Amino acid sequence: MDRYQTYVVSAIIIMSIVTYTTRIVPFIFLRNIKNKLIKKTGQHLPVCLMGILTIHSIYSLKEIDSNFLINGWASCAVSIFIYCCIRSILTSMILGTGIYYILLNYS
Repeated sequence: MDRYQTYVVSAIIIMSIVTYTTRIVPFIFLRNIKNKLIKKTGQHLPVCLMGILTIHSIYSLKEIDSNFLINGWASCAVSIFIYCCIRSILTSMILGTGIYYILLNYS
């Protein structure tokens, strides 16, 4: 390996270690939390973040879809309905994406 390849491999290894460390540290140090507010935040924050990402994703569709609000929210509603009925995340994601592409191409 030449010097450039060594540099790239070293950078990838260091970034992987740092990323892994930042992911595992909260589980090590916050294992025995007794504060109810922090526990409640840990339960509700992932859902809130998914909601924010959904809104942002639908808004970012405006560049490729003139009916982005209708198509985006319709496909989200289909995904939520299918998930509530079947309880399969993968199935609801695939069918919601399929509905979006059908609406995008045929509306």
